[in-house]
Amino acid sequence: MSNKRYVMLADVTRCINCKACVVACRAEWETPLGQSRDWVAEVEDCDQNGMPELQFFPGRCQHCDDAPCVSACPTGAAWKRDDGIVLVDDPLCSGCELCVPACPYDARWLDPETGKINKCTFCQPRVDQGLQPACVETCVGGALHFGDANDPDSEVSKLLAEKEWVQLTTDEVPGSTAHYYYTGGKPLPQAVLPHPVQQTIQEKAISDVVNPAAKVGLGAMAVTFAAAGVKKLIDRRNQVSRDEHPETSEQEER
Repeated sequence: MSNKRYVMLADVTRCINCKACVVACRAEWETPLGQSRDWVAEVEDCDQNGMPELQFFPGRCQHCDDAPCVSACPTGAAWKRDDGIVLVDDPLCSGCELCVPACPYDARWLDPETGKINKCTFCQPRVDQGLQPACVETCVGGALHFGDANDPDSEVSKLLAEKEWVQLTTDEVPGSTAHYYYTGGKPLPQAVLPHPVQQTIQEKAISDVVNPAAKVGLGAMAVTFAAAGVKKLIDRRNQVSRDEHPETSEQEER
């Protein structure tokens, strides 16, 4: 059992939107064009004098304490380490994408080159070597900090005690995460808050029925992969139907 608890801190008041964190992440993980493990959200707001201003929110996987992606994964590929880092076990990942809509932060995506789910891992290989995540190491404004919150002498422990940090949670998406934000006392804008998610009927069936059996052995895992393939086929047919009959789709949405 690990006695570490890794957390990421993002001081919004120091972020200058230079995108150094995004570039460093893409270089470290060689992500495909058009994809990224992290991002910087630009939020328009007004200051206390009513003048327009921009706020910059570095974003990535929040490494939830009770990660919904782990519950949604039918193969056990999505899992959480004792130190709080949520990972994806590539050999077990079927690419079914059930975990993608389960994430209220839109932090997971299917890698078109590997066919596996990709996301921020807090640069786990670097962390295990005693290094900082690539985004933290290259942060120009000193907005990002990473470390062990259970170590009272760590930088993150001291910063957590010095300032009032908040997490991206809501009444609909409660719980706690390993990611904290300092906004200088300003309320979190709606644009960066998580959105509640609901499983579709086929996703719930696979998660509730297949998931418990899938972790028994390879035979059950094959069943899971087949079910995931069926789910993809259903989604593909639904999309084709919507494309061929847009009028019907619009009526159903109403």
